[in-house]
Amino acid sequence: MTNRLTALACAALILAPAARGEDAKTAPAPDPWKITWEVGAEERVRSEAQNNSFDWNDATDDHRLWYRFRTRVWGKATIGTRGEVYVGLNNESRKTVHPDTPFKWDEVVFENAYVDWKLDPSVSLRVGRQNLMRGEGFVLFDGTSGDGSRTAYFNAVDVTFGWKKSKVELIGISDPAKDWYLPVINDKNKLLQEWDEAAVGLYTGRDLPKTAIDGYVFWKSEKDDYRATTNAQFQPDRQFGTVGARVVQQLPEGFSVTAEAAWEFGQEKPKPGVAGGDKDIAAWGGYVYAKKTFPLSWKPSLQVGWIGMSGDDPKTTKNEGWDPLFSRWPKWSELYIYSQVPEKGVAYWTNLSMWQAEILASPAKFLSLRGTYYYMNAFEPFPGSPKVFGKGKKRGDMYQARADVTFSKSLKGHVLYEYLKPGDFYVGRDSAYFLRFELIYSFKKIF
Repeated sequence: MTNRLTALACAALILAPAARGEDAKTAPAPDPWKITWEVGAEERVRSEAQNNSFDWNDATDDHRLWYRFRTRVWGKATIGTRGEVYVGLNNESRKTVHPDTPFKWDEVVFENAYVDWKLDPSVSLRVGRQNLMRGEGFVLFDGTSGDGSRTAYFNAVDVTFGWKKSKVELIGISDPAKDWYLPVINDKNKLLQEWDEAAVGLYTGRDLPKTAIDGYVFWKSEKDDYRATTNAQFQPDRQFGTVGARVVQQLPEGFSVTAEAAWEFGQEKPKPGVAGGDKDIAAWGGYVYAKKTFPLSWKPSLQVGWIGMSGDDPKTTKNEGWDPLFSRWPKWSELYIYSQVPEKGVAYWTNLSMWQAEILASPAKFLSLRGTYYYMNAFEPFPGSPKVFGKGKKRGDMYQARADVTFSKSLKGHVLYEYLKPGDFYVGRDSAYFLRFELIYSFKKIF
């Protein structure tokens, strides 16, 4: 009897893996049409103060202090392995304390509204209002530069072809100066940028074991500047191409090198009756930096690099000023985007040469620290108001400090301070500062 039981036990042990294999083969495949729902909300509160960022002159009362309240709600339906449908609403209202102005509720807009669908395992399609960021956002990040950090969406079609560790994206963009694709609640008739924008592009990416390579080409139209033709900042209609590439190379001993370069070409065409003829566009922009990460528990790193964007040389018949394409956002500074208003427009990065040194560290799991220094120059003096702009090329020295704190899975915040001492690019010599406190609470539910 004992021998029989032993034999049966051995047989069971031998056959068990085979039985599990048979079960795995016959297990039902995931339902490609099963719907999973997600709903979520986010509240962001910011306190921001700044002074002298427009004219660098203490004699002018341009100190600003305001509170910003941004509310987001969204819903997403994930349809098995096929794709997803996403809709998100956004409102950002603010209270300006200095100078004191009444609080008013602002618009409620569709921040996102898109359908993402897999046509087959290697081809996907996303159509509608969506966020797009490629690389570090040097040419593609913000499609609504005129509304600050409220939204960054594009009205776009993005077709992606992917295989192994490579992909190719075909992107079409249509961003009018005002939001007329989707309804706006409590419409304030806001401008999202100074002109109507449209573009088509090709973006490619390839990931190798220690190297990542991106390449892109875009053709863009900017037309119907809403400002009067007599305005010094008025821009004629323009069509231009942007061709560029980005490389990230990992090196031994915690070193890495990142570089991106792009070139622009095309034409500006004044409207009938506006003085001036066609102007060729010939501009360039890029950056390069090296980073060293140290093998310590608090993850310190040191980064040194250079950023450059060409300026328009008034002695030529061409326009050599870099056009930031879709990257008018505070990539390098929150303070300086306001200083760019008297030149071309908010966050219009152009005519700039900056050396950068940056230190990062995370002394605790919940805390990240950053300290950054920029030595800022221009390639060309700016022929603007003599009350603001000097005849030199040194923009100034900028210092930044930031601390990010994660309180919980749902609550996080940061403190940011920026200080700039202006150079002879400006007439004023009084320093400027920017100070922000931020809290973000968010949650989501999946069912």
